[in-house]
Amino acid sequence: MAASRNSLSTDPVLGAVAACLERYVLAGQRVVVGYSGGLDSSVLLHAANRIVGDARLSALYVHHGLHSHADEWEVACAKYCGTLSISFNVRHVSVPLDTGLGVEAAARRLRHQVLTQHPSEWVLLAHHADDQAETLLHNLLRGTGVRGAAAMPEVLGKTLRPFLGLRRALLKTYAVEHSIPWIEDESNRDCRYTRNYLRTTTIPGLNARFPKVTEQLAAAARRFGEAQMLLDELATIDLQGNSTKFPIPAGLFRDTSAARASNLLRALLVWHHVQAPDEFRLREFIRQIREAGSDRHPRLDVAGYSLWYAKGKLHFQHTDS
Repeated sequence: MAASRNSLSTDPVLGAVAACLERYVLAGQRVVVGYSGGLDSSVLLHAANRIVGDARLSALYVHHGLHSHADEWEVACAKYCGTLSISFNVRHVSVPLDTGLGVEAAARRLRHQVLTQHPSEWVLLAHHADDQAETLLHNLLRGTGVRGAAAMPEVLGKTLRPFLGLRRALLKTYAVEHSIPWIEDESNRDCRYTRNYLRTTTIPGLNARFPKVTEQLAAAARRFGEAQMLLDELATIDLQGNSTKFPIPAGLFRDTSAARASNLLRALLVWHHVQAPDEFRLREFIRQIREAGSDRHPRLDVAGYSLWYAKGKLHFQHTDS
């Protein structure tokens, strides 16, 4: 059932979803919601159903097998999708434990991979302003650069996040008003995990002194995102018309400043869907490339891929298969 024009103009949740879909989704394109049964994704599923309609909308539950209640959650998700007449799909996956990312991060990465492989043209995720603030703080404490400080973009590839401008409290109000059932995952209160610690301890503490801390951090993430867009544009300029595919002429890293060379390499790695090494190793590798003679072959091996210099070109290879 499509929402009325009046409800879209007065309800911030429906309005956010509708505006996001209008910006990116073309008529007839299919949309899948990454659905876990929690509050956020349950609200997103309900709102998307009112706007898109069940003909082009589906839900995908990624079953990691990491929680003892995962089977029960799958049943609950299937039941609610049945109530809304939405197609429900499940993917059972095994989270790799040897990625060096930790279980939480590895599970998030695997879930994202599964969702983006779905045949629908677009994937909707329910991250909101509180998640954005948490992600910014988490990344800053890990020593991230501008890209990490930008946290989560509204659109990335086929992924859309329509709730980034909304607080979680607003989503909860919507859920209560529309009698939407959701699952409470008690592991979200386990402060052994960094994100949970930030969510339950750090941000509430900051909020006691700075009442707008969540909104301010989310706004800062947007500004960092704009800065990152400019850095990516600069990297494209520094490619000098060359393809982003490796091997890449090593001269590109010598014909500019060390800072721009580092920015170019970071961008190339992101465009190849891998994480840049820590700042010290990246800068040292750039220095070696810039100074390498014909008899030198600098090499950088990190988890998942390798980079090396040979015959005037920079080479890249995945090593996790």
